[in-house]
Amino acid sequence: MDHNTAYTEVVAKNLSLIVPYRNRDEHLNIFIPYMNKYLNNINYSINIIEQIDNKPFNRAKLLNIGFDLTHKKHDYFCFHDIDMLPECDNQIYSYTEYPTHLATYVEQFNWGLAYGEYFGGVTLIDKNSFIKVNGFSNDYWGWGAEDDDFLKRCKNSNLQIYRRLGKYKSLYHKPNGDTSGGIVSADTLKNRELFRNATTETYKLNGLSNLQYSVECEQKIDNKTTLYKVKI
Repeated sequence: MDHNTAYTEVVAKNLSLIVPYRNRDEHLNIFIPYMNKYLNNINYSINIIEQIDNKPFNRAKLLNIGFDLTHKKHDYFCFHDIDMLPECDNQIYSYTEYPTHLATYVEQFNWGLAYGEYFGGVTLIDKNSFIKVNGFSNDYWGWGAEDDDFLKRCKNSNLQIYRRLGKYKSLYHKPNGDTSGGIVSADTLKNRELFRNATTETYKLNGLSNLQYSVECEQKIDNKTTLYKVKI
């Protein structure tokens, strides 16, 4: 991964910031006003994709849904966890023509990466690249490995991968996928096995191409932010 990617200044490009969400009201109430103030010189919208069914949380599928709902009016996309607040120059969110990882200095990871190939938390990608990799897999239920799968999709599609140096404050939450004793959950173990077995052929069959969902409610929160309540 190249840590020295140049920023592309294209004023007319519109950013869709897509946030997968469920049961984090305290984070949502902080995140929306913070990001509206932070992204003050970028053409953007914030799109909160809330999973309201009783199925296990599926971060990757919610991100696919956010893309599907907003891609006609936007040129590039930021997949953004709700518990990460940027503390760096907002130009790291400027237009990119490549898959670009932003969450490189993160408080909850002792101001570094969770691991060397970490590609989660906050990621930018342009429309054409996301379509080329067929989006995220829809099969990662619970927590873990969906962002590793996405990175592999990008590499297997011969897309150049970049990082921008982004510093992120973390909002506290109970660790995902682990018990209080540090035992990895069954969902996480299943997801890791799914990732190990993923191939180029499975990418072609699973993602945007077979995405199914229903929007139960669309709510305008402010002039920049929309909440979509979805069943997946």
